[in-house]
Amino acid sequence: MKRAFLLLSVIFLSCSAFAQEKYSDVLSEFQKNRVSFNYQYVIPGLEDIVVEGSAVVQRNCFRMEGAGLLILCDGTTVWTLDLESKEAYVEDAGEVDYLNYISDLSWEGENLTGSFVEPSSDSIVNFTLYDIEKSPVSGDLSVFLPAEDSFIGDWIITDLR
Repeated sequence: MKRAFLLLSVIFLSCSAFAQEKYSDVLSEFQKNRVSFNYQYVIPGLEDIVVEGSAVVQRNCFRMEGAGLLILCDGTTVWTLDLESKEAYVEDAGEVDYLNYISDLSWEGENLTGSFVEPSSDSIVNFTLYDIEKSPVSGDLSVFLPAEDSFIGDWIITDLR
């Protein structure tokens, strides 16, 4: 689950609050808005694994769904929910500059494409953000928090804070 979290985090944070000068022209508009998009990344291997999902990002808050995971962050806390296994990890969001892993980021038409180096294996992972929609920043952060009924049933919750 940790690897999937890192992969997903790098993808969405590549368009959020951790802009570096190198990518500032691509990222500046994303930082001023609430952005929703679909994403796809490919994990290379003997048989490539294609992962698809959707995300909503507002500054350092995000909601990502894909690969059987729902990952939520309100800017302070990250909840990683494995919906099939009914397992949840709760962690401090912390300060990590995920753009250090990005080796390429560019617009291809209306899609944002890039690649990053997966730190534990040095694999190059290519990703695409598409169906990108920008809307005004909202004070309603409920979309970035687990719903009250999220943990109904037999969930295993590991709080790492």
